[in-house]
Amino acid sequence: MISCTAPSPPAPPVLTRRERVARVWTLGRFVLAGLTGNVAHAAVFLALSAWAVAPVVVVNVVAVVLSTLVTNELHRRFTFPGGRSTAWFKGHGAGGAAAVVGLVLSTAALAAWHHLVPGASGASGLVVVYAVTGLVGLTNFLVLRSLLRPAVTLAA
Repeated sequence: MISCTAPSPPAPPVLTRRERVARVWTLGRFVLAGLTGNVAHAAVFLALSAWAVAPVVVVNVVAVVLSTLVTNELHRRFTFPGGRSTAWFKGHGAGGAAAVVGLVLSTAALAAWHHLVPGASGASGLVVVYAVTGLVGLTNFLVLRSLLRPAVTLAA
């Protein structure tokens, strides 16, 4: 009798305790770097919102650009130590691409928020921006983790 069943996929690799702990620490460093970037974003966003006559969308773009530069460099040097040996463009390119996606989505959400709630405060706009940015950040973590890991060296 001939069987037509497909072979079962290989089992995922079993991580050692050390590898699991290392992944948790990497996620913790990612969150810390992201929080630092969010503080920079909030400072710029709130300062420009209070003192500038620019529309809220322009204020968000300026804040995102500045905080992205800070956050990407923290990820390259601190979150993913292997990223130090990664080309500057590769690290900032991946982070910048995620920032562009986050900027488009957060700006659309912010514009919708201010359309739905005219006169909404800057702080409420930050909540909307950070909700969207959090989802983009999770995706960014997964991408950067694969791009900025240290090069594997084979023993001779």
